[in-house]
Amino acid sequence: MEKVSILHLLTAAKNPSPFDVNMAYDAGFDKVMPYTQVTLNEVMGLVQDAIFSRGPSGVKREAIFIGGRDIDLAMDMLHSAKQSMVPPFEVSVFADPSGAYTTAAAMVAAVERELETKFHTDLKGKKVLALGGTGPVGQIAATLAAKAGAEVRIIGRQLEKAQAIAHLCDTE
Repeated sequence: MEKVSILHLLTAAKNPSPFDVNMAYDAGFDKVMPYTQVTLNEVMGLVQDAIFSRGPSGVKREAIFIGGRDIDLAMDMLHSAKQSMVPPFEVSVFADPSGAYTTAAAMVAAVERELETKFHTDLKGKKVLALGGTGPVGQIAATLAAKAGAEVRIIGRQLEKAQAIAHLCDTE
């Protein structure tokens, strides 16, 4: 009998995002197990409990998703989760806090498509204004546009945060 597919949803938030839970079921997972208010130092234990309990064949039907709203914490949790793997006990791990990575990637890809289709060009050397650039989606969109060669300006309510993100865009 084939084992059920399980998505372990880790978040530092009080509640899992209903959006993330819906997407997990819509993606075909049989079970979605949310773990809330997870701290960074708990990630390794949770990941290893998940991977070692099912054996090498069971981990093929298992994944870990890291949600929440804090991009930096989600990336730290992702790194910890990856470091927790012990071959052959390895599962797919994905972080998408506030849907920032998927939304920003889609947004930047749409801009790149329009630039190519209508103007036969790309983002390299273009001036991009990231509205809401201090929020999760804006941060990632600004970073992706900068990596594509755009000159990015960030607008947000928090000057220090905008400056930190601008520095990230300059150094990435």
